[in-house]
Amino acid sequence: MIKLNRRQLALSVCSMILAAAMPAQAEIFTVAVIPDTQNYSDATLPQPRGVETFVQQMQYLVDKQEEKKLAFVTFVGDLVQHGDGQFRQKAGGDAAGQFRYWDSRSEWDNANRAVSVLSRSSIPFGMVPGNHDYDAYSWWEGENSPGTRRPLESGRAWEFYFGPKSRHFEGKPWYGGSFNQGLNSYQFFTGGGKRFLHLSLEMDPTPAALAWAQKVIDANPGLPTIISTHEWLSPAPVAKKDRPSGYEAYFEGSEHLSPDAVWDRFIRKNSSIFLILSGHHWTPTVEGISQGENLRIDRNDAGYPVYQVLQDYQGYTVGPDGNPGSANGGGGWMRFVEFDTDARKMHFYTYSSLLNRYAGRNGEKTFGTPAHYSDFKLDFPPQLLD
Repeated sequence: MIKLNRRQLALSVCSMILAAAMPAQAEIFTVAVIPDTQNYSDATLPQPRGVETFVQQMQYLVDKQEEKKLAFVTFVGDLVQHGDGQFRQKAGGDAAGQFRYWDSRSEWDNANRAVSVLSRSSIPFGMVPGNHDYDAYSWWEGENSPGTRRPLESGRAWEFYFGPKSRHFEGKPWYGGSFNQGLNSYQFFTGGGKRFLHLSLEMDPTPAALAWAQKVIDANPGLPTIISTHEWLSPAPVAKKDRPSGYEAYFEGSEHLSPDAVWDRFIRKNSSIFLILSGHHWTPTVEGISQGENLRIDRNDAGYPVYQVLQDYQGYTVGPDGNPGSANGGGGWMRFVEFDTDARKMHFYTYSSLLNRYAGRNGEKTFGTPAHYSDFKLDFPPQLLD
């Protein structure tokens, strides 16, 4: 039997304490967030310029999988511009007073082509619908409206292209299941030796969707959880930290809930949820730039912080030539969340694969908002330290 002196014993105890405090596997891994891609897919905008940017984004993620230790990718909605299948657009010039009629299957095919680049890889990912992705999306009025104003409903096209039986998800070991035509789903991924749960929730989810999501969390106790949903935060600093609600515009007369109601009924009561990712909200484009970022932090009922982050670059149209309007909306910008399990920090940064450029570096107000909305670090919350 080997005997230790006091100094050796103290060092041994110290080592054990430090080892217990360290993550199981110290590493840096990344989660990528794909903001609203509707203007890349839009059949009325210059094509194939837009869809090629979308495809290039997906190829960038696949190419950088090992380098970034890319553990997961999430889409925050509005994959297409005209989800209801058919619409019309007023013609100009000599055709004034006439309308051009479009079949938006090409938009779904554009999005499907791009997403297929990702789904052919081994990278787990999740998708949520935005208001433009519903079958009945005629929630706006005007001469180019596709029909009489009506609430959003049904996800038949979404289910066909991106539902649980689609080629993107069927048979994938990381895909957990879905609810309501695949408008809600959940996935698993691993990073830093820890297993994570990701919940993809439909826009302004219903009580039934939240009840389903609660069953998923209850079946996976203790897993740190990320939520992706379409509408959650307003852009900063235009509306500061508000959680807006599009209920009257999109879901009037239905059971859909506002972001604040979702927070009170579901988010704050589940201590495992530490991050909410969203898109949807942006400001009108000025010289090729719009504001579509924000950060809000609230405490849940357990006293843990819940990080809420907006990213929507659809109004950005500055292309590689540096001119406004030379890129379909989005300019290739994506959000990345880098998890450093040694430093216990989450680094949120923004990068365009089209422009090969980072946002918010050296104090640059890339999107007209303070640089710290584009590039910032947050401490690991308790949900990641258990």
